[in-house]
Amino acid sequence: MTLEQLEAEVLALPKDSQVILLARLLERLGQESGIDQEIAASWAEEAQKRDEDMNTNQITDIPAEELFQRVRASLQISRGFKPPKFY
Repeated sequence: MTLEQLEAEVLALPKDSQVILLARLLERLGQESGIDQEIAASWAEEAQKRDEDMNTNQITDIPAEELFQRVRASLQISRGFKPPKFY
């Protein structure tokens, strides 16, 4: 199985399963690379909370391109320069 095939299978999972898998991977990576377990657990908890909030329509997502446009506009206003485009 290639990495691309694995990614496709993971992305086909329900969101709650993806969150659980992410939490497990973060836990495993933290054990091997010295990531602070408390911080990793906090991020996994936050990811699960955000996923639940999106599933119950308490929050809505923003498309990545719109988010990047907002960030670029904010930087232009606050710092007076235009950041380079990377695409």
